[in-house]
Amino acid sequence: METITFHVGAHIMSAAHQLVSYAAERHTQVQGVFNDITLTAEADSKVEDIVVFYHAERERRAEAYRNSPEGKKAIARQEREAREYRERAAAAAAEGFKPFAIKYPAQWQQFLNHNNAGLAILRYAARWAHLMEQQMAAGAQLEDIAEKASHEADLEGMSGFTHGIAVSILVQVWEYGERLRRWHNLDTQIGDEGEQANETGGVLNPALVGIARR
Repeated sequence: METITFHVGAHIMSAAHQLVSYAAERHTQVQGVFNDITLTAEADSKVEDIVVFYHAERERRAEAYRNSPEGKKAIARQEREAREYRERAAAAAAEGFKPFAIKYPAQWQQFLNHNNAGLAILRYAARWAHLMEQQMAAGAQLEDIAEKASHEADLEGMSGFTHGIAVSILVQVWEYGERLRRWHNLDTQIGDEGEQANETGGVLNPALVGIARR
C-alpha cells in the first residue's frame, strides 16, 4: 500500500480526485489522511464513494462526540453561553442609550431618526463612548483604553464591520471623536495607511479596503 499527502487547503472533492487518480495510475491501494480521517482508494475506486465515506465518517465521529461525556458537557456549556448572551443582549437593548458627550447633537439625532446603522450599533457606540468617558474621568488615556472598552461594550454581538460603523459614528458626533479616529487608524493599519488617513482626515474601514472620508 502506498500513501500520499494531500495538497494544502484541498477540498474533500479534490482530495478524493487526487487519491483515486493516484491509485488508478499505479494500479495499487493508496491511503491518505484528510482532516484526521484516513481515506483509502483501490485501482477501481470512484471519487463519489470516497467523498460519501468521508462525510459519513465525519458525521459518525461528530455523533460519537456529541454523545460522549465531554461532548455533552461542551454542548451544555455552549447552550448556557448562548442563553447568557441572549439575556445580556436583551438587557442591553432594554437599557437603551448610555449617555455620552455628544459634540454634534443634530448629527446624532439624524442617526437616531434615520436608523440606517441599526439601533444595536448606535447603542454599542453610545455604550462604548460612555465607558471610555468614565475611565478617562478617572485619569486614563483614550488611546490606552479604547480597545478593551470596545469589547466590554459589546453586549449585542458586533462584528468587525459593525464596530467600524460605530467608530465612524463616534468620529462624527462624539466630543472625543477626533482622538478616537486617530487611534482607530493607527490601531487598524497594516502598513502606514493609518498614518495617511490621519493626515487626510479619513477613517480606515474594518476591511482595510480604502479610506472613508468624513
